[in-house]
Amino acid sequence: MTIAKPTGPRKPQKNASARSRTAQRGEAAGKRARNAFAAAGKPSACATACRMRCKPLPVVRRPPRPRRFMKRARTVLTTGILRRHPGTTYALVDFVNLSARVARCMTVQIFDWSSGLPVALNITPCDAKKCNVSLAPGTSNFVYADISSVQFKYEVRVAKPARNRNVVLNVWGLSSEPLIPQFGNNVLQHQLFRIKAGSLNAGCFCP
Repeated sequence: MTIAKPTGPRKPQKNASARSRTAQRGEAAGKRARNAFAAAGKPSACATACRMRCKPLPVVRRPPRPRRFMKRARTVLTTGILRRHPGTTYALVDFVNLSARVARCMTVQIFDWSSGLPVALNITPCDAKKCNVSLAPGTSNFVYADISSVQFKYEVRVAKPARNRNVVLNVWGLSSEPLIPQFGNNVLQHQLFRIKAGSLNAGCFCP
């Protein structure tokens, strides 16, 4: 038995030019959609897929140092070795805290280097070989040591807050009364030399 094929109007076949026009219209619609996403600040699906494939490696950053350590950072300044003038009796350090709000603490040490090794001298008014000086905002102070027994040379060392420029200090070599500065034994702050906090006898300062 033979089955008859249905007869009816056939759909017209699209020619090549019609198919190319359809493809062009699809490309134009896709381009418009991408432009609309870009104008709205939203990434297109294509761009999102590209970013997922080309995702950069995460950047590893060092965590910031805790503030408690930053506050305790210290700068150690030294005069270097000074040859004692015959008229110098006292080594005196003047401090001033020009900050309007923050109190500061400095640490002073004075060494006799005449023997070639550092010998810490007693400092007044602390009556100790390492003197901590606290300065309230807008105040000044001084400490000194009797260096009349120093035969040849000595050094003054001061530790101060590292990140604060409002603390200014100067080192003087003074005679006995009336305390006249002696030539060659006076060092202003900008002439002091910075050393590492872990240097000789420079590791323990104000809390």
